[in-house]
Amino acid sequence: MTVSCFEDRLKIACGAAKMAGEMILASNLTDIAFLVKGKSDVVTHLDTASERLIRDIIHHSFPLDNFLGEEEGLIEYGNGGTWIVDPIDGTNNLVHGIPGYTISIAYEAQDSHPVIGVVFSPQSNELFYAAQGCGAFLNSKAIHISSVASIADAVSIAPPPLRVPSLIPSHLKIYELLCREGGDVRDFGSAALHLCYVAMGRVEAFVEFKLKYHDYAAGKVLVEEAGGCFSSLHCVDHMPYQDILVTNKALFPWYTRFIRNLLGEQACNDESESSFHSS
Repeated sequence: MTVSCFEDRLKIACGAAKMAGEMILASNLTDIAFLVKGKSDVVTHLDTASERLIRDIIHHSFPLDNFLGEEEGLIEYGNGGTWIVDPIDGTNNLVHGIPGYTISIAYEAQDSHPVIGVVFSPQSNELFYAAQGCGAFLNSKAIHISSVASIADAVSIAPPPLRVPSLIPSHLKIYELLCREGGDVRDFGSAALHLCYVAMGRVEAFVEFKLKYHDYAAGKVLVEEAGGCFSSLHCVDHMPYQDILVTNKALFPWYTRFIRNLLGEQACNDESESSFHSS
């Protein structure tokens, strides 16, 4: 697929993300009703409305492209590739009036190989976007990973695996390591936003268990186009991942070595070029 095809789709995706964000901001968010899908997992009518709005906009321009949304699943239209959409990432933030929810839109021409990523944060009016081979941007300005090379100065994002309690002991091991060796640890409530923060150098790393593909497909493109490293927490190199480790390039060897050792994976070759993806 040519770069011009990426640009056409990227433009439509950016417009769809902004329109969905405007729709959400224009809604009455006071005491918004929600349904509980599972532990730490809620959905509102705005999730579905956002997904349908994005799908309608994209389908109008690219009628043969398939659509995979978090709320309504896969809809197949033809052989034009697939869009992967999280209509509101961080719905818990939204329903509790906490800033940080986002809209995440990715496109793949081949399975599990996203080449377009768009993430919009409506409250801050920050539009992050990237296409393979074209760089990563925030509101038209090019972005890059941080150059921090000392773990003592690094800020990490490490949300707890609330939906999978059996993984909490492993998370606590990682959290203790980052608290002891790193500069700071944060959590903003949206995986897509976390990936954008790595891409633009606001933080140095993001680690989380049990994410779904729609949570990170768009952010993966942004991180890689900004020069960052996107990997599994484990010694695997095939997408889609569930447990992810995302860092700037300078600190990737430190994070992979120490975190994977904590998880009992000392035997993997942490620093081989095949163990991570970066631009």
